[in-house]
Amino acid sequence: MKTIFFVIAALAATVLFSSCNKDKATSDEGGEATTMEISIKFPGIPQTRATFDPNALDSEAELKKVDIFIYYPSGTLQRHQSLTASAFSANPSNGTDADVYTSTTKIQTTTGSKKVVAGINLPQSVVDDLNKKPMIGTLTTVAQTMSRAQMTGANGFVMFSTEPVSGTFVVETESNAATANRVVLRCERLVAKVTVETDVDLVITGVPGTLSNLQFAVNNFNNKLFMLQGIAPERRDPNWVRDPNNLYYAGDFEDTPATDYVDVLNRRTIANPTKNDYRPRYASENTTESKIKGEATRATVRGEFIPANLWTYTGGVLTQTTNIAVTPVTFYHVRIDMEGDYYFGIQSQAADFAVSKGKTAADVNTYTGGRCYWDIYLNKNPRDIINQWDVLRNDFYQCNIKRIVAPGRNVPEVLDPWNPIEVETNITAEINVVNWHTPVLSDYDLE
Repeated sequence: MKTIFFVIAALAATVLFSSCNKDKATSDEGGEATTMEISIKFPGIPQTRATFDPNALDSEAELKKVDIFIYYPSGTLQRHQSLTASAFSANPSNGTDADVYTSTTKIQTTTGSKKVVAGINLPQSVVDDLNKKPMIGTLTTVAQTMSRAQMTGANGFVMFSTEPVSGTFVVETESNAATANRVVLRCERLVAKVTVETDVDLVITGVPGTLSNLQFAVNNFNNKLFMLQGIAPERRDPNWVRDPNNLYYAGDFEDTPATDYVDVLNRRTIANPTKNDYRPRYASENTTESKIKGEATRATVRGEFIPANLWTYTGGVLTQTTNIAVTPVTFYHVRIDMEGDYYFGIQSQAADFAVSKGKTAADVNTYTGGRCYWDIYLNKNPRDIINQWDVLRNDFYQCNIKRIVAPGRNVPEVLDPWNPIEVETNITAEINVVNWHTPVLSDYDLE
């Protein structure tokens, strides 16, 4: 299939319609039969896209399929048509800042008022469901289910109109052929983009030791969303609908597999990174009503830690020794109230020490392979405070870690998921939202 890159600034798509003459006919809601010729205007070709969206990668702007939905003024679906990228031909726009790709396929409609929306790279299951629920109101009230792979995978990034656009179609004549039946649609990606980097002046505190191999992934990917974004400022999504026990639906969220972690960009080795130096991950829109940890989308950072010192516990004697390991190995942690944290190289000694302090072997935390974890809750400093901790579609959350308190926790799972997100967490990071949308900047401490 021919690939066309959907190149945009903040993902604005301009869709132009023109009609041609056709035999007169009458629709259920009146009007004469006509057809639309659809064109998509791209603000800049891929080679020069940096002028318009310096943060976009080619894969994030790739167009493979366009679905057009036309609704009568009553809100009833009149027609849907799907077009592949191969149905478009390029028409250079005479030296302006855009190219225009025009479909060779005509879309039938009728004269009169209509409302139009467009979806780009939609999964077929979503297209089928929109055709089965043929009222425009369902775009804001009926949840669609899409997995991470469906929204960002081989079929391209899923995008949709920011709002329906009204247009009045007329029969084409010689005098109006150049201007008739033109509608402008703005589309944006339904996911947010997330990158993580360490500050050039990163500070590592906490337990003395060596922290290496920092990676991150996005967890709590929301699988349910409305095709049209919720009304500002709350931007409610389907997860605001609760069961009688006021619990969020954990099954609607998807955690990343361990194989999906990618490297955190190290600013000490890449002082002036370009967009191609980053390894982005993506999060679907997820706004939260209660702002609890368990329902918020987060970037999970993991690393490998070698404690500088370990403890031994033999014959009832606790002794601190120098850790001679030069590569990350499994170690064990025991926290004693009012005393502090102890790290052991031998599990049985950690368990015996815990028991000697009135705890049990279950109170020993195992850091397998020295692996440790922290959380970055996105959108810490939002443009509107009501959206704090919310992930909004088409935002770019650029997270810069300024301070890490090692060794973090020993498991990737959220601790105390029913607790509110603290304003200060265990990671200090600056978060910027950039084109795509304007950056949202936040600082985090990893502890």
